[in-house]
Amino acid sequence: MKNPYAPGFWCAIAALVLLSATYFYGIMLAHQIDKALVFLDSAAALIAVMAIVVVAWASFQGQRIKKRQLEQGKTLVLIWDTKVALRRVETVFDRYFWGSYWQPGRTFQEVMGELTGTPLEKSLETLKKQCLALDKQVSEDGWHWLNNARELSDVASAMARERYQLDFCDPRADVTGGAVINRDFEVLVYTWTARLKSFDHQLDEMEVQYS
Repeated sequence: MKNPYAPGFWCAIAALVLLSATYFYGIMLAHQIDKALVFLDSAAALIAVMAIVVVAWASFQGQRIKKRQLEQGKTLVLIWDTKVALRRVETVFDRYFWGSYWQPGRTFQEVMGELTGTPLEKSLETLKKQCLALDKQVSEDGWHWLNNARELSDVASAMARERYQLDFCDPRADVTGGAVINRDFEVLVYTWTARLKSFDHQLDEMEVQYS
């Protein structure tokens, strides 16, 4: 990796060498060879020390930059993996509630409005694990990403229970007030969509930040 300060360093060295040479020859022209040699030795030692210091400093900075890039790359991989897990949750959610959820072969838990053992629960658990890893990598103020995943999981569980009540347990289904639960379910659908979009948007912003 190129050191951005290298041109300045070499300009300073060139200027120091030029001044030293000028002074050295000036002393020689005054026929003070001993003083000229002492000065030349001092100037050479100074230049050597400066070179060693700058090389050591550049090496240290290079290691810091390399370490930061490695951490940045690791963070980007975690962000991408979290995005994949989030897409998986979105796909399984749509299939679960709007597709095969209503087909034969559902488990007892699904029939009773629970997510236990379902592909949706498994995809949400995978997302939580991924968010936990992301929090450990980047968060300094708690479990931000894990809380996002938990919120999605809570909304999905609430929707499963609400759907169960709509289908099997709602005594108000045939009365005027039955629309209340329908509105509740619509609110849950809106909440799920809003939180999913917010989650995805936050990941996009973070990806830009670490790119």
